[in-house]
Amino acid sequence: MLSWLIEPTRGLWLAFDEQLFWAMNRSLEWSEEWRRLWAIANNRAFDLVAAVAMLLLFAHQALLRDRKRLQHYIAVGLLMFTTLLLVMAISKEIPIERPSATAQFPEALRLTQLVPDIPTKDYSSDSFPGDHGLVLLLCAGFAIAYLPRLHGVLALLFMVVFTLPRLMSGAHWVTDEIVGALSIGLIALSWLFATPLHRRLLDWFEQQVKRLFRRFGLS
Repeated sequence: MLSWLIEPTRGLWLAFDEQLFWAMNRSLEWSEEWRRLWAIANNRAFDLVAAVAMLLLFAHQALLRDRKRLQHYIAVGLLMFTTLLLVMAISKEIPIERPSATAQFPEALRLTQLVPDIPTKDYSSDSFPGDHGLVLLLCAGFAIAYLPRLHGVLALLFMVVFTLPRLMSGAHWVTDEIVGALSIGLIALSWLFATPLHRRLLDWFEQQVKRLFRRFGLS
């Protein structure tokens, strides 16, 4: 983050941003099928695909591989959801305003114009940090911490795959993700998992889940 904020390294980051943006933006000229692919991937409804993909990793472990500890995984889910809300709220307070690439370069190709029949996100007046990538990173961090290794690897893969559409559309710069989202996400995950904090919070959530199960006669 510091290297992105100050010179001389800031100039290198910004040059990298622009080069990568124009390389991806010009690729939208390749074909109609290519443009429609990225338009669909940037539709708001497609965000549900990312959410379901991450959820299925936890559901597979909780319902099929380790059902005896279902209450534990529900508590993990509640802790993850609470963490997402808190970290996202903090990220919104960062005093950095940065327009997306499509806002900075009016001559850039816009998916909303190239594929007008598909509602697409390809513009942001304030794109830093990448909120989409930040949420996916936090979910991947929880998967690595609480699920088997394969699930963690798949979560990291999902993070990359589902973050890429926002970069292709120009709604985010690459440093919105690899500097902004990565820095904030790794700091949050470090404070959570490299300290006793997550254990104490998880114990509290597990107690609440057990009470609910007993109250409804499910335990």
